Amino acid sequence: MKPIIATESEQPEIYATVKRERPAIDRAVSKMAKQMRGLSDVSQKVAISQLTATWALANYPDDVGLALSLSEAIRHQTDIYLREVMKAGSRH
Repeated sequence: MKPIIATESEQPEIYATVKRERPAIDRAVSKMAKQMRGLSDVSQKVAISQLTATWALANYPDDVGLALSLSEAIRHQTDIYLREVMKAGSRH
């Protein structure tokens, strides 16, 4: 089941937060990516999966269904980001 992602007009506060925090987001991602460079490709995938699962469970410690839904929403957002990057012709 594909999660429903709200549009900017439906949840402008979320989009405004991301736009405002984009430089900090990019810095955090860059730091995490540098720390993972020493790991093998497989270990990098495990680390990203573990980080995602840990974060989802921290948000929904008593509801694995909601944690799984959050994980799926994150995967869907990743797909959106990849499509945007490929459309723009840039690599991060």
